[in-house]
Amino acid sequence: MKGIIFKELYISRKKIYISIATYIFLTMLCILVKMSATFGNIRLLDKESVDNALNITFYFFVFGLLVTFTGFLVNNASCDLRSHWSIYQRTLPFTEKQTVGAAYISNAALLLVLFVFHTLMTAIMCMVFNMKFHAYFIWIFLIASLLFFLANALIMFAFYRFRDKRKATLFYSAFFVIVYLAFAFAFISRETYYQTKGKQDAERLAALQGMPADTYSPDTFMINYVKEDIQSLARFIQDYWWLITVIIAAVIAVLFFASVKALARPADAVKPSKEKEKTKHSLFGSLGRQKAAAEGDDD
Repeated sequence: MKGIIFKELYISRKKIYISIATYIFLTMLCILVKMSATFGNIRLLDKESVDNALNITFYFFVFGLLVTFTGFLVNNASCDLRSHWSIYQRTLPFTEKQTVGAAYISNAALLLVLFVFHTLMTAIMCMVFNMKFHAYFIWIFLIASLLFFLANALIMFAFYRFRDKRKATLFYSAFFVIVYLAFAFAFISRETYYQTKGKQDAERLAALQGMPADTYSPDTFMINYVKEDIQSLARFIQDYWWLITVIIAAVIAVLFFASVKALARPADAVKPSKEKEKTKHSLFGSLGRQKAAAEGDDD
């Protein structure tokens, strides 16, 4: 089984190198923003703008780099399908459970390294940006890593189930589009709620002070609502991280056994993709076929 794990890591070495280089580049970019806010051009702005730039940069590092780095997980199901690895695999003393388990172990090992490394880097960046290291950072990192693991497990299941790149891509793309649309609908609904409530609060405050209704901008109130929702979500994750982890782990386990069952199916049980083969007709080909048919009739 070690050989399969090393195979998974070896095939994905380029993606791992690219992710490490991207992480280092974006980390240096965040440090340059901090240096500019201390010694450079950003320091010339007003205090509120400098604080906003530092906050955006810090939280981009904490959460944005996690998403960027985790996006390069090991997923070689498409490579195995393209190289017809399953034909060679059946000649080796490996079971389907070991094959799928090797892919899962490779992903888990990379996620564990990422989790520890990014947590340490976040603690260092908290000292650089003079920010507080919140305990919910750890739970958010853990849940985000598990969600990426879940997405990767779904993609692997699609390739093992259909054994056709086009069908597998359509399957998991449709799933992710549905999830994206659900989040987009929830975000738009929440944004509409922020705008309506912010406008009402701005008009109410202006009316209490006997001033025109458009005196206060609803944007200030909207920002406060967003901060309150983020803090509520962080508290929810911090309180119920174990329940979220158990649910995600259960779904990953179901996908694991489904992938093993799909990979164990014989090749004849998989319906081949319907590709229309167009017959090429040419003048010389038609004449040749007619001549051969004539000679056959003469014989």
